Amino acid sequence: MSLMLIFALNSYSQKEIAIFENSLLESSSSLKDVIPIVNDKTGDIALFLMDATKVYGYLLNDEFKLVKSLSSDDKNRKYKVLIGKGISDNNDYRIYFTNNRENKFASVKFSFDTKNIDYKEFELTSKKEMLVQTVTFNNQFYLISILKNTSKLNVYKFDVDGNYTRTELDFTSNNFINRYDKNTSIFSLITEGTGAYGFKKMINLKKINGNIPNSIEVTSELSKLYLRDNKVVFTFDENKQFTQILTINLNTFEKKVEHIEKPSFKSDLEKPVERTIISDGISKSTNSYLNGDNLFIISSTHNDFSFAVKNFNTHQMIKEYTVSNNDSITFKNTPIIQEGGTFEKYREMEKTKKFLRKITSGDIGVSVYRKNNTFQVTLGGKKDIKRSSGMMMPMGGFGMPIASVGSVSVFFSPTYFAYNSYTATKSTHIKGLFDLNFNHIKGEIEMNAFDKINNFEEKEHVSNNGETVFSYKDYFILGNYITKDKTYILRKFTD
Repeated sequence: MSLMLIFALNSYSQKEIAIFENSLLESSSSLKDVIPIVNDKTGDIALFLMDATKVYGYLLNDEFKLVKSLSSDDKNRKYKVLIGKGISDNNDYRIYFTNNRENKFASVKFSFDTKNIDYKEFELTSKKEMLVQTVTFNNQFYLISILKNTSKLNVYKFDVDGNYTRTELDFTSNNFINRYDKNTSIFSLITEGTGAYGFKKMINLKKINGNIPNSIEVTSELSKLYLRDNKVVFTFDENKQFTQILTINLNTFEKKVEHIEKPSFKSDLEKPVERTIISDGISKSTNSYLNGDNLFIISSTHNDFSFAVKNFNTHQMIKEYTVSNNDSITFKNTPIIQEGGTFEKYREMEKTKKFLRKITSGDIGVSVYRKNNTFQVTLGGKKDIKRSSGMMMPMGGFGMPIASVGSVSVFFSPTYFAYNSYTATKSTHIKGLFDLNFNHIKGEIEMNAFDKINNFEEKEHVSNNGETVFSYKDYFILGNYITKDKTYILRKFTD
């Protein structure tokens, strides 16, 4: 069957920018997952469509013309979690996987020119290492690991053939502090206990794309990782007095550790340390979010609330808004909203006191999205809901089932993960609008691209079969699969 590609006229002014037939699929089975990979150097997009047993790869150029395709039916199912990608100069695409225990790894290279599939396994250098996170910079894949119970990181840099060089980065001499103001390790800051008694440690570090709308569910995590130009930036917010920052240059592997002080309340000075420790998580909650050259900090107790903006480079305060529990919040553009509650999906509350009590007793967070010449800021908190193992849904793709909701999004696609979280939020929050100097602006919060995608899907009753959302240039693309026609549709959404 010949390849078919249909273009919408004036694609940049239409919602549909490309429709192509999944001509390599012989049956009419539905897709289990879709992996979009954008070549930042050329603008090409590789889409890997996966059903229960095979993967179908389609290469589109920067004009959304379908230029090449390939398929594979490898049935090796040892590796199940997608963690990253790399792209060679001749447009070969290598996808990286790990097993459920995250102690063994593999990569698969797809060559659209030769139609060859290259498969390679690898392991971390030490069995005491744990996978922390992954990033792709300049089309090259990096894997970051940590030695258990230490502040020693390893950065694995992979070439086009899937081979790596390892760089050790020892932060033992740096002081990291926990919520009790005691010295601790990086390992302790990025892990949480699991199991009946919490003895087993699991890495809990969210990878954040600061250029997209993010929900409180994503930003309320206390440990985050950002890719900023050629640098990886870790932020740790377990301590309530400082945001601790660790920066690694991916070109030179130079490292830097610093901290930015969080605003304090008068009540902080009146409380003995022992009381703060005993009532930890109730007396005061804090967090931060990095966007551009600014660090946005939220702090709350049952009595006081602060939203502050500091310069990330100089650490100087730019703007701070404070409110007490008996005051009205003058810098909000929405009501106090609670979404995703047990009995009501949406409700509004009036009292600042109730808002502070809700967000302080949960996981607090701030999210910032720059839209044109304004900043849309979300301030609030969520109650932790234990996820069942059902979140991880194995599926087949060139013999490698991957999580269609879980780790495939966390490691590989923070944009799609953020979109799913954004449209299914379970938080109590307010939203505010600010100018470039962070002065509050009156008016309604305009819809962003995620809002438009969600509204479109609900209005048109779009199937989530083969759904994906990813960033492309300065806009977002929604992908959906029509099973009966065996066609895949890409639609453009802008702010």
